[in-house]
Amino acid sequence: MTLNKQLTQRVMNLSPRQRAALATQLSLESSGLQRLVAYVVPKSHQASPKPSALKDLLKSKLPTYMVPAAIVPLEAFPRTANGKIDVNALPEPQLTSSKGSLVAPRNAVEETLAQIWQDVLKLKVVGIHNNFFELGGDSILSIQIVSRAREAGLRLAPNQLFEQPTIAELAAVVNLTPAVVATQGIVTGEVPLTPIQQWFFDQKMAAPHHWHQAMVVELPNDVSHERVEGAISALWTHHDALRLSFSDIQINIDAINPPKPVQVDLSRLDESEQRQAVADHGSQLHAAVNLAAGGLMRTAFFTRGAHRPWLLLSLHHLVVDAVSWQILLRDLATLLNGPAQLPEKTTSFKSWAETLREQAIPRQSEADFWITQVEQSTIQLPRDYAETVIPTEATTQTVTVALSQDDTQALIQTVPAIYNTQINDALLTALAHTLLQWVEATSGSVRVEVEAHGREQIIPEIDLSRTVGWLTTTYPVSLPVRHVDNYTESLKLIKEQLRQVPDRGIGYGLLRYLGDDAIQQRLAQASPSEVLFNYLGQRDLITTDSDLRIIHKMDVGMLRDPRNQRGYLVEINAWVTDGQLQINWRYDTNIHWPDTIKALANQYLATLKSLIAQCTDPDSGGFTPSDFPDADFNQTELDDFIGQLTGEA
Repeated sequence: MTLNKQLTQRVMNLSPRQRAALATQLSLESSGLQRLVAYVVPKSHQASPKPSALKDLLKSKLPTYMVPAAIVPLEAFPRTANGKIDVNALPEPQLTSSKGSLVAPRNAVEETLAQIWQDVLKLKVVGIHNNFFELGGDSILSIQIVSRAREAGLRLAPNQLFEQPTIAELAAVVNLTPAVVATQGIVTGEVPLTPIQQWFFDQKMAAPHHWHQAMVVELPNDVSHERVEGAISALWTHHDALRLSFSDIQINIDAINPPKPVQVDLSRLDESEQRQAVADHGSQLHAAVNLAAGGLMRTAFFTRGAHRPWLLLSLHHLVVDAVSWQILLRDLATLLNGPAQLPEKTTSFKSWAETLREQAIPRQSEADFWITQVEQSTIQLPRDYAETVIPTEATTQTVTVALSQDDTQALIQTVPAIYNTQINDALLTALAHTLLQWVEATSGSVRVEVEAHGREQIIPEIDLSRTVGWLTTTYPVSLPVRHVDNYTESLKLIKEQLRQVPDRGIGYGLLRYLGDDAIQQRLAQASPSEVLFNYLGQRDLITTDSDLRIIHKMDVGMLRDPRNQRGYLVEINAWVTDGQLQINWRYDTNIHWPDTIKALANQYLATLKSLIAQCTDPDSGGFTPSDFPDADFNQTELDDFIGQLTGEA
């Protein structure tokens, strides 16, 4: 969001009376959402301006986020005994909630975007001024928006949803990014390792071939083994990264030998036995991969008599990530629905890997930022055992906790509306507080490795909205907490810290694994982050436009070889399913007691609830400097400025 410097200066130069005419009040509606309200007093001898005309003027000067939800003309401001504006005496504006105050699309582009938002966010109706992140959108869903828009003939980039988070703003920048020309043929040949792939091989795992992701989908009754085989072959041919192999180098092999689904008849078993059979076959598929031979995608087709068949998809993590799963599932549904042509390819994984190599040197300007993140003082996690051991999969356990549906909805929609945040801001704020409380500190900084989707349009010639592969990035970030009991202050601090991260962290991996030798060495010498955090989005919102159904609570077998070591002491994976935020805490039982991590996971839930409660308090809300990057405010100056506008300074 940006605030015009000239407008800022004009407002700062207003007389007290003129400044009072722009006084604002944050009022809490019954829905719990805060809205900006402007009270206007005309100059002497001038007619009261029309609120609609004023709002149109503000829309031309301000981002949608800063346009008041209501403008109330007054003859004069109510005053306190000392002459300040009496905020409590201001009349209540006539407001409706953001979901009730909807402005319909005004043209074909806005209509198309509105339909895409409704489909992806699973909403019945969306207004053109609704904020994507206040509706529950996140960075992963932004990729779906871009992909759907592309299929509809509208060219967008993922970063545009962060900069123009409403349909009205987004429609104004459609097709302004250059058209990307992607190779539509089968891509073969040597492929450079990406930073995340280099991280993987640097782990020196005992069994690197067995480090998988997998999923089971329930198919329509009329889908035969032959149709599934044809669909898998089409996916294998279309998505080049599925054909990667790894020996001394990474190679895209040709598409002449597509993998054939294993067919298994489970019709004689009851459902519990069927589920166990899926887990057993899954473990076999995952473990049977040979990295040098390729074939990193394996599938099994399970018939179940009169019940709908199941399809197990097993992919080595080297060729897939969370966004890739969305692409593959949607394409699978398209292929199983009947004869269909998949959408055109976007930038190939090979081209992306080559682009990352080329961009390593230009990213050297970020070196000081990343060195600061890894070298500044941070807390060390407590250990329950004195002996130092390396975490392994064999001794790893998981603790799972879940936020209630009401709290999850507030976290996804209410908090972002009040503080102009994204969900990671709140999740990481709660994590920083939880870890500080674990070490019994009241303030300090916590370093966390954050995982992101990595599909950043770092040059105009790139489009990754339909690119399959392991594109995720990880980057370290130091999270500051000044007062362990003040969650809203920390939310502002951490929001600002995350906004300083260039291009959502993609530069760290480039410098750490592909950049200048001296920079690589300095980053490598820093103590490693002990905590990995990854928000995987809203699984409920993965759409396939068919009755193909993802079975989330299914044991898919042993995904990782027990001998493999883990890179972090604690790994936290969070996502929304069935309307609830679920958080998985993975830890090593040779390092931490189960009761320690259970208590930590429950403390995190309690902290999230407290953060939500503080954020939804009627007196909460406020802007931070990143909301006005052109104004060059620090937090104190911004608070003083807003205080002057509201008469509270």
